[in-house]
Amino acid sequence: MSENANGIELILNKIREYGDQTARRIIDESTEKAQALLNEAQADSDAFLEGEQNGLQEEIRRIEAQAETDYSAVERDRTLALKQKMLAEAYKRAAEKLTDLSDDEKLSLYRKWLLKYGEDSDYSVVMNKKDRDSFGDILASEMSRGIFPGHPSLSAFSADITGGMILDFGDSRTDVSFESVVNSEKGRYDMELINIMFSEGQN
Repeated sequence: MSENANGIELILNKIREYGDQTARRIIDESTEKAQALLNEAQADSDAFLEGEQNGLQEEIRRIEAQAETDYSAVERDRTLALKQKMLAEAYKRAAEKLTDLSDDEKLSLYRKWLLKYGEDSDYSVVMNKKDRDSFGDILASEMSRGIFPGHPSLSAFSADITGGMILDFGDSRTDVSFESVVNSEKGRYDMELINIMFSEGQN
């Protein structure tokens, strides 16, 4: 009976040992699995955070590049508007200077234009009322003496111009009024004018 009891106790001890080993193995395996899952989760989290950070940095660079582009566009538009304003002011002053010429200076200028634009035909010379009244008779006298090309004559009508002349050939007209002369120069010397004005502004 004693031997059976010892045998049973031995069996029970073996069972307990096996149970303990099994339990430890299960615990160890569970711990390893849990650690693996934790490591995997940490790796996924790190990858996600790295991706988010890279995406954020990329978005920041994109915003900075866009802001720089927008700033450049604004500066370009402002510079263009300034240049256009300066050109308009330059042409306006040119027209004003022509208008402010003395009668002698205008008469000299008109003679040159008649010699340059006159044609070998009959034509009338139209001026504004102020110039016509001031020195029209002098110019008419010179026209009658054949000083200028063709057969010009002073028109009895006046033109609504600030100065200069309109040569009326009947089937065509040559407009050398101050307005037309200044407008005809627009665009031809814009870059030269801009360089001069910006150079003066920087000195």
